[in-house]
Amino acid sequence: MKKLIALILAIGSGLYLTIMGPMLDPIPFIDEGVAALVLLNSLAFLGLDLRKYFGLKSRAQKSAAKTVDID
Repeated sequence: MKKLIALILAIGSGLYLTIMGPMLDPIPFIDEGVAALVLLNSLAFLGLDLRKYFGLKSRAQKSAAKTVDID
């Protein structure tokens, strides 16, 4: 059920970015940014992690950065 919701969110946000992205907005970049974040996170949940190409850290990178070895 969670994968179905992630798939619906990925398709919906991808269509929004494709169709509504090039149109003029009164507040640019806010709605496209949110749609891009939803798309990237839902694709990462489905197993296609593209966040590293957009400068976002994945969960594995965040957990590895938190562990610090002190000698």
